[in-house]
Amino acid sequence: MSVNIYDVAKKAGVSVVTVSRVINNYPNVRDSNRKKVLEAMQELNYKPNAAARTLARGYTGMIGLIAPSIEDYFMSRVIACTETVLKEKGMFLVLSISSGTGDILESSCTKLFREARVDGIFIMSPVLDMEYILALKKDNFPFVLLDQHQSDLQVPSVSIDNYHGGYQATAELIKSGARRVGHICGSDCYESSRQRLKGYQKALEDNHINAEDGLVAKGDFTASGGCKAVEEWIRKGILPEAIFAADDNTAFGVLEAARKYNIAVPEKLSVIGYDDHPFTSLFHPGISTIRQPAEEMARNGVELLQDIIKGKVKRITKTILKPSVVLRGTTS
Repeated sequence: MSVNIYDVAKKAGVSVVTVSRVINNYPNVRDSNRKKVLEAMQELNYKPNAAARTLARGYTGMIGLIAPSIEDYFMSRVIACTETVLKEKGMFLVLSISSGTGDILESSCTKLFREARVDGIFIMSPVLDMEYILALKKDNFPFVLLDQHQSDLQVPSVSIDNYHGGYQATAELIKSGARRVGHICGSDCYESSRQRLKGYQKALEDNHINAEDGLVAKGDFTASGGCKAVEEWIRKGILPEAIFAADDNTAFGVLEAARKYNIAVPEKLSVIGYDDHPFTSLFHPGISTIRQPAEEMARNGVELLQDIIKGKVKRITKTILKPSVVLRGTTS
């Protein structure tokens, strides 16, 4: 049975009004009563309802964002764009880095939402901590998932169609004349990797190209992973005519291997990456890639979260954005 504010009042021997004033940090509470309430809350393990506290105190103008890293280019781009959009609206971003699944409940942002120091939270994590999501839903706290691809979740989200991106990347390579198209995947644990692979496979099917054994290599979204995959294909004598790399870091590794083994790009090997990292336009030749709409994701996310905070939309609203193809010198 859950503990409520009346249980705290009874335990502390004070009125419900006094408990409410302590929770909302009002100054006009006697120190002795404040101490009783805080001790009762601790003994009963009572967590104030964040949404109720926010309503009582008014909006803070602060929005939290939980991300696993700021090293990933696309994630850092979305974070920067989100901060810009919030500033335009007179709001501020509070960033919390959670290194991976399983520790979000112990992170600083958990305390922010439970203490109502932010009006809402963005969660940008490829692998979700479902315990945390359920806690947010239970507290009826406003949140939006960004760049999360688990379509079965009945929660508000703004994501990008990775299946479409994978399909478009592969279709461009086929359009350039390639019939043996390889794909270096990202990490298997990410839904985005699996969707890009499915898009690749569907593009082959639609162009009546049989998927060949060995032309899908496991990668890890790193340059070293891309380089190793190409070296393995070369060692086996099955290097494809074109490669769709799961992200631009992987594509960097592909090009390094091509340089190392004197493979002309795009004459002997066409390459397309994913993300439109700034370095892709600095390489020679420039790297063709799939551009993800970071700014559009940020704007849609902020607007959706604001509408949820104000009660204007349902809490299962989903927005799916389309990536676009950017052709440069690594494709014929």
